[in-house]
Amino acid sequence: IGSLRTALFNYLIAKKLDGSFVLRIEDTDRERFVEGGVENIIQTLDWAGIQVDEGPYLDEGKNIAQKGESGPYVQSQRLDIYKKHVQKLLEKGDAYYCFCSKERLSELRKKQEETKQPTGYDGHCRGMNKKDLEEKLNSGIPFVIRLAVPKEGKTTFTDAILGDISFDNSIIDDQVLMKADGFPTYHLAVVVDDHLMGITHISRGSEWLPSTPKHILLYIMFGWEIPVYAHQPLLVNEKKQKLSKRHGDVSVKDFKEK
Repeated sequence: IGSLRTALFNYLIAKKLDGSFVLRIEDTDRERFVEGGVENIIQTLDWAGIQVDEGPYLDEGKNIAQKGESGPYVQSQRLDIYKKHVQKLLEKGDAYYCFCSKERLSELRKKQEETKQPTGYDGHCRGMNKKDLEEKLNSGIPFVIRLAVPKEGKTTFTDAILGDISFDNSIIDDQVLMKADGFPTYHLAVVVDDHLMGITHISRGSEWLPSTPKHILLYIMFGWEIPVYAHQPLLVNEKKQKLSKRHGDVSVKDFKEK
């Protein structure tokens, strides 16, 4: 239901500004892929009267088709685009290869939690020399590609709802941009696609606020115009708790049935 509310606000903003409302399927986290999920999203928007101008829709045979000039609108069909853009960041030194094992990262997080430090990557692979890097790449060790966040200064932006917001770069994590399976993370894919699809306004839940400085840094690194961000407060129940599956119905289907 929270996603539907977010979609409604974006739809209303798009129509007010004579823009297009774009539906994009962000399916790069393959562990969370749900069979029939795309059809459910399309049917829910349709039921709510939210008309999609660009993106996937169900044709007369109930098959997924796509409309618009900026497709494909399904991220798993755009992998070559992300690889090309992450390569640009690597060449500029704005991203780097990380060969740390899951065990090392788990141990690092455990130590940070024990010492009450902020959790995040410690930059272990960030300064790797060219010789070591080539050896590791040639030996086939699995790797991810991380964002090289500047460790000084601040990243500041004006949120359309929350006003001026500033983050110290020193506390922004060197986020993974490309996973070991060759799929991008949300952070890389969403920025690349928003730029290529001409997205001007992004309205999303406030749980994404800590990710926004990472996205803004990517816009700056690519030399692109930064869109307008608006972070909505979370939906809560009558006890002012975040809506969750533990506290009752959260799916549109449940509300429809009632």
